[in-house]
Amino acid sequence: MKTKLFFLILLFVIPFGCKEEKQQDSILDLSQVYYSEKLLDIAAQPQEGNVNRLLDTIGYYMEKEKVNQLHAEYNVLVNSSGKINQISIEESNNPIADSIFIASVKNWKFKAGIKSGKNVNSIFALKMDLTVTGSLKRLNEGEFLVSSEVMPELIGGLSSLQNKIKYPEIAKRAGIQGKVFVIAFIDENGNVVNAKIIKGIGAGCDEAALDAVKQTKFTPGRQGGKPVKVQVTIPIVFKLQ
Repeated sequence: MKTKLFFLILLFVIPFGCKEEKQQDSILDLSQVYYSEKLLDIAAQPQEGNVNRLLDTIGYYMEKEKVNQLHAEYNVLVNSSGKINQISIEESNNPIADSIFIASVKNWKFKAGIKSGKNVNSIFALKMDLTVTGSLKRLNEGEFLVSSEVMPELIGGLSSLQNKIKYPEIAKRAGIQGKVFVIAFIDENGNVVNAKIIKGIGAGCDEAALDAVKQTKFTPGRQGGKPVKVQVTIPIVFKLQ
């Protein structure tokens, strides 16, 4: 399955009206304010792997039902404890995909957004423009060797991969740095057919690392002189200058 996926974090704050008391002055109830990612030091993050599993499910549905395109915008309101308060569909062209989204996301766990050192209510906003072309072949990770006689190698070396990294602005502002570990599944032609986060640091760095790995070409692994499918783990460094 070849998919194109674009995420857009919506930049706004939604204040939910507090109950009005019979009093002369109206006081804003901050417990009912939800901050957008732009206004946070660290954005709310779903548990690792949740987004990838959601995309796999939606992608499988699209291929099975011959749905070529999906456009959807969703908002998830996450409270300061990391629990979901509300899921809303802002825009969509496919109600079945919406049902899949809601059924999946309602069971997610989040790390709460952080502002000024405190957990706050926040908006996890997701915009999907997903296109499926060709036939879907679900990845069987068991087909990929953990090691081979000749392991795949990054064409251009690790430095070429690091040059593809786009350091997220929110991570820069929050001073977040460290290593993201990505497992990449390399086919017999040296192409990355899938990649997953093993250990991340959040704040958009995990997504940036995945994007870079998926754009990278490898020399294929070899076993008995023949090219084979191999999985490799890649450390990607995020370090502020």
